[in-house]
Amino acid sequence: MKNAKKISIQRTLKALCAYAGCVGIAFLVMYLVNGTVGVLLITALSCALVLSAAAALSVVHFVRVELSLDKQALFKGETLICSASMNKKILIPAPMIEVYIECTPQLSKEIQLCRASLAGQETNTVKIPVKARYSGAARVSIKEVLITDYFGIFRFRLGNGIINAESNVSVYPNIPDVPVQTNFLKTAVLFSTDDDEEETNETALSPTGQPGYDYREYYPGDSIKRINWKLSSKKDVYMIRLDEKLAGGGQVFFLDMPMTEENEETLSVRDRIMEGMLAVFTMLVREGRETVFFLPDKEGWHKMDVRNAADIHTIQQQLANFTQSRQKDVVPPEIFGMGKTPICFTAAVAQSPQSAVSIVSQLPDVLLICASSSKLPHITSEMWILSQTFELKKQ
Repeated sequence: MKNAKKISIQRTLKALCAYAGCVGIAFLVMYLVNGTVGVLLITALSCALVLSAAAALSVVHFVRVELSLDKQALFKGETLICSASMNKKILIPAPMIEVYIECTPQLSKEIQLCRASLAGQETNTVKIPVKARYSGAARVSIKEVLITDYFGIFRFRLGNGIINAESNVSVYPNIPDVPVQTNFLKTAVLFSTDDDEEETNETALSPTGQPGYDYREYYPGDSIKRINWKLSSKKDVYMIRLDEKLAGGGQVFFLDMPMTEENEETLSVRDRIMEGMLAVFTMLVREGRETVFFLPDKEGWHKMDVRNAADIHTIQQQLANFTQSRQKDVVPPEIFGMGKTPICFTAAVAQSPQSAVSIVSQLPDVLLICASSSKLPHITSEMWILSQTFELKKQ
């Protein structure tokens, strides 16, 4: 908005200089060529300036500007079209209408200012493309509307004529399609496994390594490792073991999103953590592992069970509407009574590591995952770094 005001001031100064130049020429004509002609020119310029200002001032109360968006939700990298519709209900021509559009850092726009002229009782719509750069709850708003005169010298602010001054937008994080990271999955499974695992009657989508009791015939594409050779020899047909899911033995995750200034660095780190977390949940679901996830929101902590792809998409939707909120507890209180050591995804950065440090102090054995771009110092023995390609490595 500071740039917009600077541009507006520069335009006003240019218009004043141009007008002053015209008046100066009229004085030269009056003194050097013809006094009568010079006086007429000066009078005409003065009257034109007064009429221009009066015309701009008279239409201020008859102009309406409305903001509308072509979509309320989009994925990162997609483009949103913002439409500024300008309507005038008076025959007096409006010299020029300037609409300043502002958006939160999750969105970026190339056009800082849209301008239009309304001759009579008509509507003029200007479309502004806005690109989604970072995930989370975003907002597009009309910051200011100015009515300028024909000379561009006077500017009058439009007050009550702005309709739907701001609109909220949800930006979905991507779910990266990354290969299975065996080292991290082994650590995660061992890290949060306890002795209370029980078998369920649900069939896993992929081998879990646990003995199952249901079988079916082999189909091309099935893993050979799942063939029960003893049973196959008896039935004279290949039989595939249907592994069973584990209940009560899943990992416990929670997300640390500290209150920070939303800028290029912090939003980039936050996005990396969100998408890396979704990638890990996808890997665990494919491996037949159930997890419990705690998501911070305005009301505290929201507990979610992650059993399948639908649950992951639900989390993705929650993250698309994520807004920063100061948490009373940096660790979900319910975790302390679960008897498991959790895994924490943190968006803390080197300039503001307080939340991560507090988590480690309350949970000394926590497995902490941070983005490589956060440059977070080594604060625990179980600290994993998430790279730009979503590869997890122990620090």
